[in-house]
Amino acid sequence: MRLCSVLLLGLLAAPPAWAGNACGLRPDDWCPAPAGDACGRHADVESCRRDQACTGMAYRGESLIACRRDERGFGLNCPTVGCKSRSPEGRTDDD
Repeated sequence: MRLCSVLLLGLLAAPPAWAGNACGLRPDDWCPAPAGDACGRHADVESCRRDQACTGMAYRGESLIACRRDERGFGLNCPTVGCKSRSPEGRTDDD
């Protein structure tokens, strides 16, 4: 019985191999910025938000309501799951 519990917890904790980049699917994720991105140094939403060169990464998990984000990509009614540099045009990651 204990082995079944351990296996079940392992399945729930680990994303499936077919999911590819599964970061951002859980509300408590903090996804890495692209390699070499200076905004990757931020480890939380508050420090990312203070840096005007950075934008938030959108939560990609399931939600009962559509996620709304502010003009810099930070979640208004859903989690922000990472930090990366804004594009030169000021777009967020989903534009």
